[in-house]
Amino acid sequence: MKNRLIEVFKEIGFDEYKEIKISDIIFSNDVFNQCSRNICGNYGKSHTCKGGSVEESKERVSKFQNGFLINKIVPIRTRKEMMDSIELVATSIKALRRSFENDPIMVMGAGPCTVCESCTALLGKPCLFPDKIQYSMEGSGIDVVRMSMKEKMTYNGGEKGVGYFTLVLYN
Repeated sequence: MKNRLIEVFKEIGFDEYKEIKISDIIFSNDVFNQCSRNICGNYGKSHTCKGGSVEESKERVSKFQNGFLINKIVPIRTRKEMMDSIELVATSIKALRRSFENDPIMVMGAGPCTVCESCTALLGKPCLFPDKIQYSMEGSGIDVVRMSMKEKMTYNGGEKGVGYFTLVLYN
């Protein structure tokens, strides 16, 4: 699985990838609590942006034994480049999920779950596709900034661009 993952990372165009241990994942209540302050505007609008706890996130992650922290570095000098980068990263993550849709892996990226056009969380109903739900790294309380620094990966590369991180977990 490891070699296949690396091959797909390269094929899709991720710029950096580091193999990590599950114990290397840095959880932070501060990061988790930022979600409840609705900084991104998605809190309460999807099942993955609805609260819970860091302990629940740790439990979800602990079901896996191996992981990769991967990164796509994109230039952001203008508002248009920022908007384009969000779409580019989303497309890359969707391609990654499609490549492994029949494999028991978890792909955690940035932002809310995008499986459904309109989430049943808005209606107070359970998730329609709990086996396909897309968890956010930050929404799960994962400190992406500290992890990127620890792994010596590009978070803010200045002229080179900004890193968008994804976590891939597998057994």
